[in-house]
Amino acid sequence: MSMYLTFTIGKDKRNLVDDITNFHIDNSTSTNPQWLQARQNEDGMRQVFVTVKNEDGSPFNLTDCNYWFQGKLPDGIHKIIDARHGVTLDAQNGQFRFDMPKQAFTVAGSYVQAFFRIVRNGESLTTLEFDLTVLADLVYNDLVPSDYITPFEDLYGKLKDYITKANGDFDVAMAKWKKDVADLITELNADIGGINLTITEIKAQLASLEDKIKADGLLTQAEFDAQIKIVNQNIADALEKLKGNIIVGDNITIGKRVNKNNQSAIENLKSLVDPALFNFVFFTDSHYDQWNDPNRTGLERLNNALLMDGSVDAIIAGGDNVDGGSSLYDIVLSQHKEYINDMFFYHNEGSDKFILKGNHDDASGRQIGYRRSGDKEFANTTSIPSEDLKRIYNNAALLNGEKRNGNSNYFYKDYPDKKIRLVGLDSNDTPDSILDADGYLKYPGLMYMGYRQTQIDWLANTALKNVPENYTTIVVGHVHAHARMGSNVDEDDIYTDHYYNIDLVDQVINDFMHGTSSTLTSTTKNWEVSVKTDFTSQGKRIMAGYIHGHQHQDNYTSDLGFNNIGITCSIGTDVNNPSEDGWAVVSVDPTKQTIQVRGFGRAETRSFNFING
Repeated sequence: MSMYLTFTIGKDKRNLVDDITNFHIDNSTSTNPQWLQARQNEDGMRQVFVTVKNEDGSPFNLTDCNYWFQGKLPDGIHKIIDARHGVTLDAQNGQFRFDMPKQAFTVAGSYVQAFFRIVRNGESLTTLEFDLTVLADLVYNDLVPSDYITPFEDLYGKLKDYITKANGDFDVAMAKWKKDVADLITELNADIGGINLTITEIKAQLASLEDKIKADGLLTQAEFDAQIKIVNQNIADALEKLKGNIIVGDNITIGKRVNKNNQSAIENLKSLVDPALFNFVFFTDSHYDQWNDPNRTGLERLNNALLMDGSVDAIIAGGDNVDGGSSLYDIVLSQHKEYINDMFFYHNEGSDKFILKGNHDDASGRQIGYRRSGDKEFANTTSIPSEDLKRIYNNAALLNGEKRNGNSNYFYKDYPDKKIRLVGLDSNDTPDSILDADGYLKYPGLMYMGYRQTQIDWLANTALKNVPENYTTIVVGHVHAHARMGSNVDEDDIYTDHYYNIDLVDQVINDFMHGTSSTLTSTTKNWEVSVKTDFTSQGKRIMAGYIHGHQHQDNYTSDLGFNNIGITCSIGTDVNNPSEDGWAVVSVDPTKQTIQVRGFGRAETRSFNFING
């Protein structure tokens, strides 16, 4: 019933796989080939005794450690992430036992990958993979394979238990379970991104359920069943998203720690923040790409900005968050998830966090590169559909209590204590389902930017309406407000920047500021607009400015009728040779009607007065 495995940390080694898209480990190249064999339907009694050593042969100290078995089943689809069944036997001598769950033995064949993760105080390391094979059981084989993720199992089991013990007091049950959700987020610390995203979705559903209880003063059985069905579906959907390769590497922590010099500069920046004002970090154009950036510069610099968490009202990633240049689609998605996990889950000191979409984020440049060079590495590549980005960004969860148009990439939020309305725009509101005559994407987001009917109408008739007279509004987006397509640009030239309807958005802002009305139209095919603005009854409103990235430089214009303020890029002015970091803390003072930009790194420090309508 028992098997014995020994791992030497720092000494065990195997060759890299030849092709990560067709993941297969050649155990013959391993310096420590070990195996475990079981039969389908075994349950609990298959125990693995594990000894962990340091490189010099001394015992690895397992004091205060937890143990996770992680594996991908022979079907290549389902996963086991089991943090429940590890038992410390002798911490000082590096020994623990793992009681394998029955879900690990539902599919006959050889595991795609199997290893142990050792976790202590939020840090972890992994053992070398071992060969795990499951023999067929032709007599009793009715187990259905499924993902087995113990944090989900534990959390959902508690929900049912709390409801049973609460004797009908649903508020009490929800309060206990909500605390468990928060505790689990802290414990996992985003080590598994998909789990954290799911927990966020669960929190959103709980919030909706609590709102229902408060509004009606009661909860019927039918309503409860309907809400729990939604929670269950969210769990199932997130488990589905977790399917794919389990990538193991040395970079277990996202990004790098903030170095002492940067930490000192950021602490100084914190000391200059006046909490009475509306303050936000604008961090933009990091162009993270884990293949072309082995030092993970993009995430390292994001961590610099996130050190401001808790000292500002909001932290805004201004677009071009990833570079989108990796040849493998799954790798680009992985980069987005790393970035989002770092942004949303590694820091939780109270600042709102928003992610804007830039022209690199849909990874459409890969297809443009193939059409330009014929590089077979990028053959048959596709962009990331807007709907997928919305899901990856977790827009539907409304993490910061913002208002969106469904799960849109644009939003607004009021800060009543600061008398501020923050509006975030999607300047890459690009039609991503239209193909050209050759079957390629007609409007690849890398080169085609702008706004369409639905967003412009939302801006004019939702986001900038019902703004209290004593509020100041600030708008953020990726593309600059001065961007124009230009009469000399061929619409079908995919190698030149194209901008659509930027002037219409500028007109909406001016009508908002002056309390006027306009009829906005565009007849450009696939970018048609017909929107009426009317701010006459609302009257003039105060606009602090429009903050953007995209141009990779600090700049400023006022000739559009409002402050149009560009913030430099974090990656450096030369994307292929990253230099010093650069981002800014923006402080809005409604009383003095000033907007202060305090630069970090290369970013300039500047100050502007409001331009009133």
